[in-house]
Amino acid sequence: MYLRTLGTEEMHRLYDPCLKRDFPPEELMPWKWMKPLIEQGCQRSVGFYDDNGLAAYALFIARDNRPKTALLNYFAVQPERRGQGTGSLCLGLMREALKDTGCRIIFEVEDPETAPDREAARRRIDFYLRGGARATEVRSTLFGVEYRIMVLEEEGEGSPISDEQLAGELEALYHITVAKKHKFEEVCRVRLAAPRETGSFSRDLGRTLTYLLRSRKRFMGEKLKEYGFSGGMYMIVLHVDRNPGLSQDAVAGHLYLDKCSVARKVKKLEELGCLYRETDQNDRRQNKLFLTEKGRELAPAIREYLGQWGDEVTSGLTESEKETLITLLMKTIKK
Repeated sequence: MYLRTLGTEEMHRLYDPCLKRDFPPEELMPWKWMKPLIEQGCQRSVGFYDDNGLAAYALFIARDNRPKTALLNYFAVQPERRGQGTGSLCLGLMREALKDTGCRIIFEVEDPETAPDREAARRRIDFYLRGGARATEVRSTLFGVEYRIMVLEEEGEGSPISDEQLAGELEALYHITVAKKHKFEEVCRVRLAAPRETGSFSRDLGRTLTYLLRSRKRFMGEKLKEYGFSGGMYMIVLHVDRNPGLSQDAVAGHLYLDKCSVARKVKKLEELGCLYRETDQNDRRQNKLFLTEKGRELAPAIREYLGQWGDEVTSGLTESEKETLITLLMKTIKK
């Protein structure tokens, strides 16, 4: 696949069959406004082609005297090419085209917090992240729609553009796209996300982790009630299933549980016929734990329930976001 710059006439031929099909009327700039921008060099259009012809197209807004920053104004893949990775290929070509130019591309993505289709907005953010763009703290409001701003820059040793600079560039580009019949300040606003209150991160993190812990405890409590389980007994079963013969103290240390609490849970699991203890012949003060046949049979069901809980609480995340969440949380664990 390759990209090619489109002239005014080529873009005009694409306008009716493609842009009118791919974008709602309230989002589409009339041709009578678009044509002068192309002729002035403020709007640049490219087509993405392969052996089967046009696969996608993109329209960028750029200031004539500052060509180093461009705003992706419209981007669409041909209907018959969707769902085949074409969009990712196009983004890769954009990234390749930035090499050795010092140029950057600004992307607007509807804010998932306010978008009518939150999942679609999250997928769009994930798409640009996979393509090498980075999220910023720049936010914009354009004709009542809230956007998060992302940027794709040339890879190299140079410092990335600051959020303050990016906000200034974006506002200048918006001045090009907003028709003069509108009062700019009434339809457009560019800003940086409000800084968090002192201590708010720790508070929000604590609330989130507490909610997740209680959510899992309640979920697993309901699922395992018929087996006579309570609290974190199921965690002991799973850990012993993975590490048969582990000492009681080692289980307590791995699960960050009090030794007395583990002792009580182990005793209850013995009474339920799920595990048994053997005295460690090398250290008779220690007990080695093993699952009974009943315990081994129960372990897969426990894992299935945990999987259901995980799917439930992360239903609003993409697979990539789930991986990122785990990676970041693991970084907070002090070994």
